[in-house]
Amino acid sequence: MIAAYLRSMTRRFLRRGQNGREMDEELESHVQLRADALERGGLDRAEAVRLARIEFGGQVRFKEECREAMGGNAIHQAIQDVRFSLRSLRKSPGFSLVAVTTLALGIGATVATFSVVNTVLLRPFAFSHPEKLLWIYSQRSDNPRTNFSLPEYCDYRDQTTSFEGLAGVASFNPSFADSGRPERVQGVRMSASAFAMLAVRPLLGRTLIAEDDRNGARGVVLISYGLWSRRYARDPDVVGRAVNLNGETREIVGVLPASFALPNLDTEIVVPLQPDGDPRRNVRNSVNFLRMVGRLKPNVTAQQAHAELEAIRQNLQRQYPGIYTGKVGITFVPLTEEIVANIKSVLLTIFYAAGAVLLVGCVNLAGISLSRAAARQRELAVRTALGATRGQLTRLLLTESFVLALVSGSLGMLLEVWGQSALLRLVPADLPRIESFSIDWTVLLFAGALVFVAALACGLAPAWLLSRSDLRDALVSSGRGSTGGGLQSRLRTWLVSGQIALALVLLVNAGLLLRSFVRLSSELPGFDSIDAQTIRFSLPQTGYPDVATIVHFYDQLHSRVSAISGIKSDALISILPLAPKSISFIHFTRPDRPPARPEDTPSTNYRIVTPEYFRTMGIPLLDGRNFTESDDAERPPVAIISTIVAKNHFPDRSPIGQRILVDDTDGDPRQVEIVGIAGPVKQTNLETPAKADIYLPLRQMPKDGVPWLRNSAYWVIKTSGGAAGVEQLLRDTIQNVDPNVAVGAVRPMSETVAAALAARRFSLLLVGSFAAAALFLAAAGLYAVISYGIQQRNREIGVRLALGATRATILGMIFKEGAVLVAGGIIAGFAIALVLARLVASQMYGVNEHDPFSFAVVGLILSIISFLACGIAARRAMNIDPIVSLRCE
Repeated sequence: MIAAYLRSMTRRFLRRGQNGREMDEELESHVQLRADALERGGLDRAEAVRLARIEFGGQVRFKEECREAMGGNAIHQAIQDVRFSLRSLRKSPGFSLVAVTTLALGIGATVATFSVVNTVLLRPFAFSHPEKLLWIYSQRSDNPRTNFSLPEYCDYRDQTTSFEGLAGVASFNPSFADSGRPERVQGVRMSASAFAMLAVRPLLGRTLIAEDDRNGARGVVLISYGLWSRRYARDPDVVGRAVNLNGETREIVGVLPASFALPNLDTEIVVPLQPDGDPRRNVRNSVNFLRMVGRLKPNVTAQQAHAELEAIRQNLQRQYPGIYTGKVGITFVPLTEEIVANIKSVLLTIFYAAGAVLLVGCVNLAGISLSRAAARQRELAVRTALGATRGQLTRLLLTESFVLALVSGSLGMLLEVWGQSALLRLVPADLPRIESFSIDWTVLLFAGALVFVAALACGLAPAWLLSRSDLRDALVSSGRGSTGGGLQSRLRTWLVSGQIALALVLLVNAGLLLRSFVRLSSELPGFDSIDAQTIRFSLPQTGYPDVATIVHFYDQLHSRVSAISGIKSDALISILPLAPKSISFIHFTRPDRPPARPEDTPSTNYRIVTPEYFRTMGIPLLDGRNFTESDDAERPPVAIISTIVAKNHFPDRSPIGQRILVDDTDGDPRQVEIVGIAGPVKQTNLETPAKADIYLPLRQMPKDGVPWLRNSAYWVIKTSGGAAGVEQLLRDTIQNVDPNVAVGAVRPMSETVAAALAARRFSLLLVGSFAAAALFLAAAGLYAVISYGIQQRNREIGVRLALGATRATILGMIFKEGAVLVAGGIIAGFAIALVLARLVASQMYGVNEHDPFSFAVVGLILSIISFLACGIAARRAMNIDPIVSLRCE
C-alpha cells in the first residue's frame, strides 16, 4: 500500500509539467463554458469572458487545491522553497559565508572526533559476544594487577567450570626476518585455543588451532593487519610464506583483522603458547609472565566465576604452601573495557568538546537568523497578505536552515576527509585499533544526523518567533521596520548567554587540562633526556644461548660505539624508563628482617644494566660506588638500589654493604650485596611517584634471565650535541657486529618522554582549540546582539543625546546591557562546569577538577574579551548624530 502510494506520488511529481498543462486546459474549459452561458444571456464575448474569470477567482488557488487533492504538491513546494532559499542566501553573501564557515568547521570537527571515537570505542571488536569475555589478573598485596605463572594458568584452565575456556597470553618481542633485514616486532604468545574461544575470524588464511599448541608442532605465526600492510603491501599471497623469528623458521598461516587488539599488548605477530614446550617455565615457582582471558559460559555471572577462581586459588595455596602465598586475590575486567581503559575518558572529553563548539556555532547562527527574520517581517507579512499560511512561512524558514546546514555539512565532510592525515598524526601512537580507522556508514549517518540537528538548531528560533508574531503590525508599520519586540529581544539574550556559558565550560576544561599538563611536564623523571638517543634490539636465539655470548656482543658493540665521534658514553639496559607496555619486577627481602606474612614480600622494578648506564642517563649515584667491568660471574653478586628502597627498607642503617635476597631466578632467591644508591626514576609513567628500583650488572645476570634479555634490550647513547647522522651510523654499527640482530628505530629519549604525555597533549591541543573557537564565536555573538540593539535603537539614542545625555552615559547603558548578558552566561557556565568537571577528573595531575584558580582566571579572561566585544560594538553609538538620526526618522 505504502509502496504503491509512493510510486504514485513519484509519477505525479515527474509528470508535474504535463499535469500543470492539463489543469490549465481544464480550468480554461470551465471558464469558456461559463462565458458561453453569459454570452447567451446577452453579453458580448469579451465581457462574458471577463466576468467568468472574476467568478472563478485566481486559478493559482484552484491549482494548489487540486495538487493537494492529487498528492505530490509537497515535493513541488519543497523544490520551490529550496530554490528561493538558494536565491536568498545568494543575496546575502556575508551571512552565507559566515554561516557556512561556522557550521562547516563545527560539523567537520565533530565528525572527525566521532570517527576516532567510533573506531576505538564504538566499532564492534573482532570478538564474538565480547560482553562474555573477561581479562583476568592475579592480585598481590602490593600490586592489584599481576600475572600468572605457567603452571598456575594450567591449574585454573583445568579446574574451572565457569568458563568455556581460559587462554594464556604473554608478551613476545622477537626478531622478524624474511628476505630483508631483520626487524624487531612486538607480539604475543597465545594459547592456540584462544581464537576459537574469542571467535576471531582472520582476514586471510586461518587462526591458530589446538594442534599448533602441541610440543614439537610445525612452527606457525599470525601477522597483524598493520604488519601485513607495512611489510608486505597487503599482498594477498602472504599466507604460506616462511619467516624467521628469533632464528626459528615459521610459516605465516593468517592475517588478523585490523580491529583485533588486546589490553596493553602489541599484536604485530601471534605465535602459539605451547605450554609444554618450555620445561623451565613449567616449574611451580617460575616467573609470572602470563595474562589470562576467559569466556563465561551461558547463564554464569562474573560473580560466580570470580568465586570459583578464588576457591581454586585458595586450594593452590594450601596445596603448594610457600609458592602462591603472595597471591591474595583475583581481579576481573571486561576485555573490551580493558582495551580502551587508558584512552576512553580522553576521547569522550574531546568528542564532547567538539560537540559543544558545534552547539555554540548553531546558537550563534540562530541569533543571527533571528535578527534576519525580524528584518524580514515585512516581507513575510506581504506573503501572508498574498495568501501564504504561517505553516508555509515556517517551512520556508526551516528550508533555508536545512539548505544552509546541508551545504555546511558537505563542506565539513570534505574538511574531515582532507584533515584525516593531520588528525591521525596527532593521535597517540599506542591508540588501540587506530589501524582500522576509516569513514564507514556509522560516521556518515552521524554526519547526516548532525546536519539535521544543526538545521533545527539554526531554524527553530526564527520559526518559533514567527509563530508568536503579529505580521499585520509589520505590514502597517513604517518603512523603518520593527524592533522585533520584547520576545525577540529576550530570545536573543538567552541565546547569547547560552553561548557564553558553553564557551566558559570549554575554557574551564581547557584551563584545567593545561594546568595539569604543565604540572606533569615539570615533573622530574629522574634522568636527563637531553642529547640521549635510544635503540631497541632483539638478539637471535641461536647465536646467544647464555650470558657469556650476550656479554661478548656487548663488549664488541661498546668498543665500536664508543669510538664514534660525538658520542660521549653508551650503555645497555634491559628496559628503558617510560618504555611503553614494558614492566619487570621481582620480589626481595632482607635476610635479617623477613616479612611478617609471605604475601607482604615487597617488590621492586628490576633492571639489568652496564656500568656506563647511570652516567649516560644522567641518573645520580648518591652513595656507594658504580658497577665496574670486574663485577662479573667470578665475583660476589652486587646491586645498586634506588633511594626508595633505601628509605623504605633500610630506615635504621646505611644500605651500603648490606645484603638482600632477590627472587630473579627459577630457583631459590639469591643473595646480593648493595654497593650503591641511585636517585629515584619514574620507570612506567610520569603520573605516579617513583617506585623501588634494583639494578644488577649485565655480567652477573642469572642464566634464567637470558631469554628475557635476549628478547628485548635497549642501547642508550649520550651525544655531545644533536643527533645528525647518528641514527644510521648506530644501526650500521649493530649490523656490523651481528647482521642477524633485529634493530628498531633510533629514538631520542626526549621523544620517549613526550610519548608518555601524548594522550594528555592530544586532549589539551584539541580541547584548547575547541575552547578558543567557542570563545571567538561567543564574543562574535555578543558583538552581533549589541550591534543589532544599537541599530534598532538609533532613534532612542538620538533622542537621549538631544535631551542632554552624554556619550559616556550612552556607553555606560550599552556596557550595562552587555554586563547582564555576560554575567548570566558566566553564572550558568560556572554551574555547568562544576557539574561536568568529573569528565576530566581522571586526567588531572596535581590539580583539583574544581580548582578555584582555573575557574577565576577563565572567568576573568572571558569577561575581558566579552567587554572588548561590547566596546567594539559601542563605537557605533558613539558616532550617532542626533540631528541626522531624528531627521531620518
